[in-house]
Amino acid sequence: MVTYSPDTVALDDILLDPNNFRFRGPGTAIEVAESRFAEKSVQDAALERIVSDGVTEVKRSIAENGFVPVERIVVRPLKIESSSEAGKSGDSATGSSHYVVVEGNRRTAALKLLKKEHTSGAALKSSVSDVFDAVPVLLASDASDDDLLAIMGIRHVGGPKEWGGYQSALLVYELMEDSGIDARQVASRLGLTVQEVNRRHRAFSALTQMANDPEYGELVTPDLYAIFHEVVGQPKLRDWLGWDNSKYELTEANNREQLYLWLTGNADTPKKITGYGDIRDLKLIIENPDALSAMQDDDQSLADAIAIVKSEAKATKWLPNAKAALASLRDMSLETMENLDDDGVQILTSLKEKSSSVLRAVSAARRTDEDAVSD
Repeated sequence: MVTYSPDTVALDDILLDPNNFRFRGPGTAIEVAESRFAEKSVQDAALERIVSDGVTEVKRSIAENGFVPVERIVVRPLKIESSSEAGKSGDSATGSSHYVVVEGNRRTAALKLLKKEHTSGAALKSSVSDVFDAVPVLLASDASDDDLLAIMGIRHVGGPKEWGGYQSALLVYELMEDSGIDARQVASRLGLTVQEVNRRHRAFSALTQMANDPEYGELVTPDLYAIFHEVVGQPKLRDWLGWDNSKYELTEANNREQLYLWLTGNADTPKKITGYGDIRDLKLIIENPDALSAMQDDDQSLADAIAIVKSEAKATKWLPNAKAALASLRDMSLETMENLDDDGVQILTSLKEKSSSVLRAVSAARRTDEDAVSD
């Protein structure tokens, strides 16, 4: 069972996690072996990636205000020391001379950048430089892999420092698929509803299926997760794509491939779905055969398809609109009639001509039906 104890650790003994969930994306499943965590090249690469993710504001805050350990950095003992590190004197309690960040990689990276600048001559407040030798941490001992995932999840999935949708769903997926934890347990650990856990699991499963597709897999990016999150939340789309809740797969191959094409495009077909908002339009399009045909036409866009949906929806409202117009005419006063301008007369003339045309079409259709019955 995991235990937590407050402690202080030298900054040089704290290792950034090169397998940080922030770095995870489609096609990046290869993880750094723990025995290599302490290597300079591995730590330099991890620091560079965290910096590219954005630590400027954190670094500036620490430089100006000092390191305020409102929330201690959570670390764990390094499980395996490399051969070059094994000879160093270890901590008497853990046998490890290094600690790996579980929660607080950005704050740790900011401290490491500040120390580099200080070593190069930059002036820092003592409240900052003193921390380099004794960083306040919360040491997580005897933590299983599931415990470590839960610690990150509490802060970055249901908590105040959320990751992006892809990383959050990846954590849910790994807890359920690799650790065998059910949705209710995951929800309890991460502060989510069971419904949301299941939705993220379904969405990530669908995205994983696309990532494994031989034609489209290499085109999968973390940004597509938000779209799949919307797809699995729409019952009509789930049915159209043949969602199998036992296999966690989209089984309607033709429709599935069509969705992939709309998401990625190719040399002949432009990308037609660019965000999760488009999925709400797609739900309406698949229910309308004419709109769906337009969507499947390489020369027409999602906007063209949804225009057909809206046009037909507008046409179905003719009766209440006609009734409203008739009521308005009935209520028209004699004074209003006498003062009608040319625009008003033109509208009434067009209304008369159109209604006469519709009535002739209805009459012709009824005669055709009667002839068919008599035959």
